Order: sequence, then C-alpha cells, then structure tokens
Amino acid sequence: MSLSFAKWERELEAFSSGRPGGSSLEQQFLASYDLPRDRARIGLRYRELTARFGSRYESRELFAARAPGRINLIGEHTDYNGLPVLPMAINRDIAALCAPRPDRRVILSSTAAAFPERSFELEEAISPYAKGDWGNYCKAAVQGLLQHYKSQGRPAESFRGFQAAVDGDIPIAAGMSSSSALVVLSSLLFLQANSLEMDKMRLADLLAKAEHYVGTQGGGMDQAVSLMGRRGQALKIDFFPLRLQAVRLPEGITFVATNSLIEAAKSASALDQYNRRPIECRLAAAVLKKELSRRLKRDLPLRLLGDLNENRLSLVEEEIRRLADSALHEAPYSLREIAALLEQSPEQTAKTYCLRRDGSIFPQPADGFKLWQRYRHVSTEGRRVERSLLALREGDIAGFGKLMNESHASCRDLYEISCPELDTLVDLSREAGALGSRLTGAGFGGCAISLLEDAQVEAFTGRILQSYYRDFLKSGAGETSALVFPCQSVNGAEVLA
Repeated sequence: MSLSFAKWERELEAFSSGRPGGSSLEQQFLASYDLPRDRARIGLRYRELTARFGSRYESRELFAARAPGRINLIGEHTDYNGLPVLPMAINRDIAALCAPRPDRRVILSSTAAAFPERSFELEEAISPYAKGDWGNYCKAAVQGLLQHYKSQGRPAESFRGFQAAVDGDIPIAAGMSSSSALVVLSSLLFLQANSLEMDKMRLADLLAKAEHYVGTQGGGMDQAVSLMGRRGQALKIDFFPLRLQAVRLPEGITFVATNSLIEAAKSASALDQYNRRPIECRLAAAVLKKELSRRLKRDLPLRLLGDLNENRLSLVEEEIRRLADSALHEAPYSLREIAALLEQSPEQTAKTYCLRRDGSIFPQPADGFKLWQRYRHVSTEGRRVERSLLALREGDIAGFGKLMNESHASCRDLYEISCPELDTLVDLSREAGALGSRLTGAGFGGCAISLLEDAQVEAFTGRILQSYYRDFLKSGAGETSALVFPCQSVNGAEVLA
C-alpha cells in the first residue's frame, strides 16, 4: 500500500480541491472525517505533514496511516475491572507519513515544535525515555510487537525500522486518548514497514498490555476503539476476553467535547493519582472475595470487581449486591486493617496488591484506601453502561442524558477523578442546553462531553465560550475549534493507500 511521494502530493491536492472523483483519498477520508465540513482543516493538516516528511526524509515510496482518538460516552474506569465501556472513535486523530528503512532504526519527527525528534534501535529490550516523553508511546508499541514475534521465533534483528512524520489534532492530556492513538499508530507503522498483518482484535489486546510500558495500569478500551471504531456507531466493549458490540447512534443528536484546559497528564507524578484507583479496586476485590467466601462457606472465583456477577458466583444479582454492600465499610482502610482481613502481613499485602509498574510499592495514601467508594462507583457504573445501551437502542435520549449525569456524579464523589473546573464545566454545559454532561477519560482534568440535539449545538457553543472560558476562566476564548467541537463517530485506525 505504498506510493511515490509525488503521487501522494497529487492525491492530496486533488482531495483538498474537492474535485468530484479527483482523489482516491476521498472515499477513505469520508469514513475518517466530517466531510465536507472538515475538508479545509484536514487538507491543511496533511499538507503540513507532507511538508514535514519532504523536508526531513528522502524516500521513493511512502504510506500514510491514521489512528483516531475517542470519547467515552459512559463507563469510566470500568475496563480494567472487567466491566464494559461505551466509547466511540472520533474525527480527531494522530496521522503519519512513513517509509520503511533498510536498517533497524526508528526515527520520528513531529509537526509540533513541542515534540522533538526521537530515534531508537529495534532491540530485544528497548530502554524508555524519561516519563512523559512522547517517544515512549512509539517504543511501547514496537516493544510489544517485538516481544510477540520473538515468542514465534523471530528476533528483533529480523525486522526493519521506519522513518515517519507525525501530526495530531487530538487535544493533549484532555482525556481523549491521544497517547493510545499514538501507540496504535506506531503499531501500524511497524507492521506495514515490515509487510506484516495482524487481526485487529488480537492487536488491541496486545497493545493494551504493551502500553503498560509507559507506566499506566489501564484496561484495553482506548486501543480497542481506536482500532475498531465504526462510523455512526459507538462500541460496547467487554473485557477478559475482549468482545465488541456495535450500537448505532440515534439520528439528530451530537456529542460535543469541551476542553476544561486542565491537563489530565498520565505521566510523572500524575501516574500515582491515576494508578491509585486500580490498586484500590484490586484491594476491594481481594477483601470481598475473602469475606464473601467466608460467609458462603465456599471459595468464590472473584479476582476483579467485574466478577461480582451471577454467572461467576452462581448467585442472583440482588443477593450479590446485598452481600457486597455489607462486606465493606465506608470509612477508609489502613493497609494493616486490609492485611488482617486477608490474613496476611502488611508487607505481603503490599507486595501482592500495591505494586507500581516499575516494581516499587505504592504507599498507603494519607487519607487511607477507599475501598467501598471505589467498589460502589465501579459496580454502579457497569450497570449504567448496560442501561445506556438499551436507551440508545430505544432512542431514549433523555434517559441516556440522565445516565451521563449520574455517571459524572459518581466519578466526582465516589471515584474522585473530577476537579473543580470540570465540575463547573459540566454544570454550565447543562445550563447551556445539554441533555447530559460528564467528564470523559481518566479524569483529573481533560474534557467533558455533552449530549445535544443537533439544532442546539451552535447556541450551546456560544454560551459555553462565554460562561466557561471568558467568565469562569477569565481568559480569551482562543482557537474555538480546539476548545469546543462536535465529535463525529468514525472508522478505526487504518493504513491509507
């Protein structure tokens, strides 16, 4: 699927001009972007990307690839707990022009000055850059794929590297999965450069594990929806094993993203804020397993909070809820108390459940481990996903908006991943006409998403620009398209002919 640089330039020019039938890119871009409304913006992006590639590399053939970001409609922090999520891939992405290299070197050059050029060698063990470095997300994908092929008897020395110019228009640290989109994109570049193919379900599962390389302990939602998103649809994603179920979005509604301008970075010191929640969930599951097994006088197959279901425990749902609700207390737990409940030493409990990705032990938080609060959010959020699926299928938009509002309250009060700015933005969005509004992504900043009737989008945009950005933040609105933008659901990541 490669072509000459000159032919790529001609194809891009034909697309940008909008001539009917003028470009083979037209049909591919129709599934990836909001055309014709996005044509000028997308044409400019790819022209800048082309100029970057042409100024940096000499190559007689190249290929293009893209990987979209996502918004999660509902189901926050449920994926790594074994419960479903409901995201959609959006018409914001990370794109690249790429050419294979004859050696084992990978070179990345970004159109954004904030991201300096990065290069590394294909090796059995690739050392990471400093935490938060954008090059680590490419290394994560490549390292994961090299380990996969090594298990099949192919050493790192048998693969070619690649050189790529990269451009993105997903807001950074905004909870829209720009980092996972870069991981997905990097995997496509590596596979295409080496004339390899991989089933997307298999690749999504591989990349979810590979992204642990950067230090986050998330699930597999971001990689799965970036790879397998569908135009006009959201995806209900279940985990362990990975399963997808498409749900068509009703006509006449739009999901609008609004950027709080509070960065939701999942790097450096922010990692502990993010990774505390999975640790507390693991501890909650361990305590529930011990206590419920004791009460029922049988060993329960309970490893994740998502295992609290009828099929796994052979109990009716109401009984599971009653037992679990009474097995945890609302007051925070100390590590010593948890260890006593598990009949272990505190040191053993910490080594079993409180490890960071680098092998160090996450210490007891100053306010204690909040097991009940994390359990309550995860269990109720999982049920909201199921109810949301039904609401969308029945066209119950008001009901779906109500579930979005309930989700935000749970994220704020029980999982504690919101912030004052996000709470204000959500409140103002509802006042501006949103049928439902909530944070999206890992939290601690980033974007809110709001459900609107199509006819209300323009008025909503104007009101939010005034009430949040000018009145609340006391700042100029800046580039509007980077602050408030409708999200169209699009197809997943692909290599472009």
